[in-house]
Amino acid sequence: MIDLDAKIRSLVERNIPRKDIVSELDAIASDAESRAKRFERAKKKGDRYRAESERALSARVGRILFFLHHGVPAQGATDADLQLCDLLKTVLGAAIR
Repeated sequence: MIDLDAKIRSLVERNIPRKDIVSELDAIASDAESRAKRFERAKKKGDRYRAESERALSARVGRILFFLHHGVPAQGATDADLQLCDLLKTVLGAAIR
């Protein structure tokens, strides 16, 4: 599983355009969903936990994408999500909507 905070901070530090950040986050969410489905089909006990972790990552990315598309934090956003939204708002400014 990836460190979403570090990934977004890396994208911001490299001055990646908003559309590319959205594309990258879409890919992360899609990959996380794929891994979650694969882990759900597995028979090991630990794989159920990994599936839940991947689904949580996908949901978190979805909240960040919601912010990038609508300019307001998603309902249920965590403090960590809000910090990332503030960072993105500061760096991307008017490009949020």
